[in-house]
Amino acid sequence: MKRTIIIALLIFSNNLFAQADSLFAQANKLYQNEKYSEALTAYKELEKHNISSVDLWYNMANTYYKLNKIAPAIYYYEKVLLQNPSHSDAQFNLAFAKRMTLDNIEPLPKTIFQKFNQGFILKLTYNTWAWLAVSFAFLFALLFLLYHFSYSSSHKRLYFITSFVSALLVLLTIVITYQNYKYTASNKEAIVFIQKIEVKTAPTMASEVSFELHEGTKVKILESLDNWKKIKIADGKMGWVIADDLKEL
Repeated sequence: MKRTIIIALLIFSNNLFAQADSLFAQANKLYQNEKYSEALTAYKELEKHNISSVDLWYNMANTYYKLNKIAPAIYYYEKVLLQNPSHSDAQFNLAFAKRMTLDNIEPLPKTIFQKFNQGFILKLTYNTWAWLAVSFAFLFALLFLLYHFSYSSSHKRLYFITSFVSALLVLLTIVITYQNYKYTASNKEAIVFIQKIEVKTAPTMASEVSFELHEGTKVKILESLDNWKKIKIADGKMGWVIADDLKEL
């Protein structure tokens, strides 16, 4: 009975993936034929069934861009880069999409640590760093065994040095994985999803307007209170906005 259920589940899964591949190919063809609205409908159908991937998000971003819907385009480019920070096409297209936003926010100067964090630690996802740590751990185990069973003194010296280096790399990548995960978990970001929002000094409609933001601008979420989000933008300004005006990444 269990075997029958497993076989049935495998057949169902294969059919589901086959249908998803077919719909994805159909959506791509619609995009190539410049039928962007129809292509977007097909991409959304895939996303609705929790079939999400970097390729799907990237194609959705491109489709939204072609439809001149900047906020969703930026949102999906950013989602791609969260999963794959080194996706050069998404980086390039995102830069173009951001030029179409109204807010010209001058970011605060970065410290040396922030530059290192962004240019090295965040260059890969924490999952990738974790896999690197596991790989170095396997390498260390292999080199240690070679050192232990080697009879040549020169080989022993080589294996000892390389196993020591690989052990250091294991520790380093574990630390980087933790730092990357900690940063990702504590830095919630969102995209402004309506044409214009008023950023308030307090989480009430009666409070003063501190500044305005427009669709497509990325903000950092600091805290939540009822239906309000406290946000921070790249130049350091902070304030409160209605949560429904944002879409979290």
